[in-house]
Amino acid sequence: MGKRLELDVNQRTEAVLSLLRREEPAAKIARRFGIAEATLYRLRDQFLDAGKAGLARGGGRSDRRDQQIERLGKDVARRDRVIGELTIANRILKKTADST
Repeated sequence: MGKRLELDVNQRTEAVLSLLRREEPAAKIARRFGIAEATLYRLRDQFLDAGKAGLARGGGRSDRRDQQIERLGKDVARRDRVIGELTIANRILKKTADST
């Protein structure tokens, strides 16, 4: 098992973007970030795969947000229906209590 990668997400992203922009040779970028060249290429592949997956989902976060909004809207409608039923039941109980 290899050494654990000690770069945070921002450093990993910067290393991969530097490689993709071809700012410097891969070996120099890897040295600057203190990682092996193979690790840099693995990070690049992970970065690109995640990007493809995000595009395939059609937006990712906005889709999840839309689903959450839809679910919350259904919850509100269900609660409104329950409140309406309870209001009607309460009125009926008050009328029967008043008539006795």
